[in-house]
Amino acid sequence: MIFRAKVLAAAVSAILLSACGGTDHQVTKTQQAVSSDESVTEDENTAGEETHDHDEEIKDVAGRLLVTSSESNVVNIYSAAEQSLIESVGLTYAPQYAYGSENHRYAILVQREQGMVEFVDSGLYREAHGDHFHNHEDAPGNVSLQLTSTKPTHVTVNEGGIAVFSDGDADTQQTASVAMFGEAQISGESSQVVKLNYSTHMHGAAQARGEYLISTLRDSESDSVLPSQIALYHAHDDHFDQEQVFNVTCPALHGSAQNDTTVAFGCGDGVAIITQQGESFSATKVANPESFAEGMRVGALKGHHEQEQFIASASNQLFMLHPEDGELEALEWQVTENHRLSYFGFSHDGEHIVTLDSAGKLSILSGHEHEAEQNGEHQGEHHWEVAHEVTITDADLVNMPEDHGFSLAPSYAEDAVFVTDPIAKQIKKYDLETGELVQTIELDVIPNKLVWLGIAKSEEGHHHDD
Repeated sequence: MIFRAKVLAAAVSAILLSACGGTDHQVTKTQQAVSSDESVTEDENTAGEETHDHDEEIKDVAGRLLVTSSESNVVNIYSAAEQSLIESVGLTYAPQYAYGSENHRYAILVQREQGMVEFVDSGLYREAHGDHFHNHEDAPGNVSLQLTSTKPTHVTVNEGGIAVFSDGDADTQQTASVAMFGEAQISGESSQVVKLNYSTHMHGAAQARGEYLISTLRDSESDSVLPSQIALYHAHDDHFDQEQVFNVTCPALHGSAQNDTTVAFGCGDGVAIITQQGESFSATKVANPESFAEGMRVGALKGHHEQEQFIASASNQLFMLHPEDGELEALEWQVTENHRLSYFGFSHDGEHIVTLDSAGKLSILSGHEHEAEQNGEHQGEHHWEVAHEVTITDADLVNMPEDHGFSLAPSYAEDAVFVTDPIAKQIKKYDLETGELVQTIELDVIPNKLVWLGIAKSEEGHHHDD
């Protein structure tokens, strides 16, 4: 991958949507990326009652919503509070995937077929000033950083950094690669994007954990484009050194996620679990349960720093992965018949699980603890139950614009989610506690991908942080 400054075009460019990728990202709290310039010490971050924010001039406390429109290289940024368009920003090509950065200031916009990743500044960010922070509200706009590679596909985002995995191309013999960076690189505060270049192509996955990268390996002689091994890499300046190849195999690997201590990768025969203790990493395997039908496998995972469990999807079903117990437990939730799962993940504070299917069914699940006796001892178990189910639209789904579907973005400023309704050309906001529709934003375009951007609610104000 290389990066360079550029002048962005405002023209419209047609593009086919790819089947792999998405708008959803789960921010998990890990150590800060080594590639980011740290301007706040641990003592400043934990200043307690002396730590305060200056946000009296911030109007968009509910954040901003970046909306892409199919086949257009123009993205629109809306004020969630004022329900109005703030700015339209032109990219080089129409983005296929959209994500938010680790502190939610920037949108990461992936143009896979053109081999390009561009970024848009939301204008909302928090700046450290000694024992307190200043919140800033500027106009949205482009940034000069641009990444180029062959088929950038999977983007994972967490406090340990951003990893962009590019597949390469078998036909042209272009190799896969990974770029690891953070908001300091997007802003231009630092120019050090750390790069990993493979010797073969693969449809892989990577997770950034501070100065470490956990990424996939594929045998160049394999008939499958999917990798089957996982390796540990250590960042040094602008490159990585491979430190370890884990001793578990992960055939047909697809999908990954992480929490404070653990990274999980979906495999054809189960889930590979990588556990970190300081600078030491070890691997185990959770096998697929006997209830899995032939050919069924975990293909996507979501994690959260407040939760030891992971959410895993397999054949349109959801399971809770318990790494310590070594089991996958079916979640009591069902996709609408003859439809597919469109989105799943934890809420910003980890207290809810949110799902959305292609029929427009939004489900909000709440967790609770209960005691279960095991081997004569009482063990606390965390279970999830559907608290609310709502339908995004009453319109006939045959009216859904071609190549469109419902898209969801969780808010990191409040207990709410935003969902696009392409049929009505709207964004709808739902309260997680009540499941009620609390806001409707009218759009001038048919929405495609959706990303929430803004200043996340801090631990001091909410007792959790994402």
